[in-house]
Amino acid sequence: MARWFGRSKSRSYDKAGSAAESDHLEPLGVSDDLRLAYGRTGDPKLLRGSLQAAELAVEVYPVDDVRHAAALSSLCTLHRLSWERDHSAADLVKAIDYGRQAVDKSPPGDTELPRHMSSLATALQEAYDRTEDEEAIDEAITLYRGCLALMPAGSGARQGEQRVGQESNLANSLLRKGRVSGDSDVLNEAAEHAHAALRDTPDDHPMHAVRLVDLGGVLLGLVQNGHPEHLDGAQDMYARGLRELPAGHPARAGAQQTLAMITGLREQSGN
Repeated sequence: MARWFGRSKSRSYDKAGSAAESDHLEPLGVSDDLRLAYGRTGDPKLLRGSLQAAELAVEVYPVDDVRHAAALSSLCTLHRLSWERDHSAADLVKAIDYGRQAVDKSPPGDTELPRHMSSLATALQEAYDRTEDEEAIDEAITLYRGCLALMPAGSGARQGEQRVGQESNLANSLLRKGRVSGDSDVLNEAAEHAHAALRDTPDDHPMHAVRLVDLGGVLLGLVQNGHPEHLDGAQDMYARGLRELPAGHPARAGAQQTLAMITGLREQSGN
């Protein structure tokens, strides 16, 4: 899924000269830099430092400053990363709370609102994976749909890539809901968004292989829900994804197991 792991645009990088460089000394800028360093190294000290800087940013920036909402959104992301690292339920609760505050306090015209909505939605999806709380996945789906509504197609390369990420995120949330509910309409909508995400991801993009596997997962969900006509497509997506996934990629083992399961389904059905 798209994680919005880059720098916040609220850091005002459009400033020139020393004014732009001073962003690195502001708490939100410090938090962003430490978070990015944590993403590269996995050092928990960097994650803790990023959290402390984001907490300071919430205090420093006034409520009507876009950086206040950006700092709250950063805390949402950082506590979700802490949850993924240590699996402390308290971190996931904090992530959702900060994410809701970020969305609520985002001022009118804030171009970062889709980012805040996506951060909250990702935390809610994590909560659903842990608790299977239907309200959490429904809220995540609503937020991802809202992101897409705020991100019109054809609005530039960076914005286009972010939109593709939200298509993929929405597809994955709908798949989670559809697998449990057995609702073919939900699974078909998931397939539409997964197709769109794959269609708009260049073949040489680092996420292309993952998008293949994601679409395969949605098609397999339809097969398991009584639509065997999608079995060929599911097998093809997983096989192509495995050919593209580099050795050691965390998705490889699961994709291999699923492809073996599909082969077993074919043998059972005689196809």
